[in-house]
Amino acid sequence: MPAFYPDRIVERVKRSWKLDGIVLWTKDVRNCVEHFGLASTLRIVPCIINFTVTGLAGTPWEPNVPPHAEQAAALEKLRKILPQGAIRWRFDPIIATEDWRERFTSVRECFEQALGEIDHVTVSFPDPYKKAVQRVKNADLSWPGVSRDEARTALSWMVEQFPAGPEPHVRLCCEPELLNIPGVGGARCIDSALFDHLYGTTLGNLDKDTGQRAACGCVQSTDIGSYDMPCRHGCLYCYARPEEELA
Repeated sequence: MPAFYPDRIVERVKRSWKLDGIVLWTKDVRNCVEHFGLASTLRIVPCIINFTVTGLAGTPWEPNVPPHAEQAAALEKLRKILPQGAIRWRFDPIIATEDWRERFTSVRECFEQALGEIDHVTVSFPDPYKKAVQRVKNADLSWPGVSRDEARTALSWMVEQFPAGPEPHVRLCCEPELLNIPGVGGARCIDSALFDHLYGTTLGNLDKDTGQRAACGCVQSTDIGSYDMPCRHGCLYCYARPEEELA
């Protein structure tokens, strides 16, 4: 929605009679500073942005995603609007190409140039949805599945890229069987405690959102997205491609 439907976000915020904050997921943050309505909204309404950057922008995996280097200026402007810690990096999903470690390092360096030190990242591994697997096959690529042992090795390597500290540096989304790795913790993309910390809200520890997967750590919220607003990024691994159904 931030990339393609910012007006819908602004419209929904305006007609919300009770609004504690908003959480946005996006692979393109430029409208967050360039679209007048959305940029103005983010200056008023408490907001957390989950910025998904895998380093695959412009490749067959993410053909229409703008490279993160092209978004650096927008990210620096966004940093001046939102409090430190409100922009959160998602290297998600982990597409295990041969160069995935180099991509991880490159993206992190770019983030830190724009935002300062990055102390954690949210990740997951792609689920082999039938349509997604077929899309990858049609593109003459192989599904990037990994074994549990390979996943553990990958997560441990990522943990090692951060300075030692008490908090988990790698936040894993809906992969409970891998949470016993040192330095790895469960992700919470919609986090009421974070809103309280960053904005001084009094949300407390809201209950888990029962509409999400069992291992999801997100708290209760209302999803304002809908399938009448298809994403145009065209990521091969995506489980939500309503334009295919429309076609």
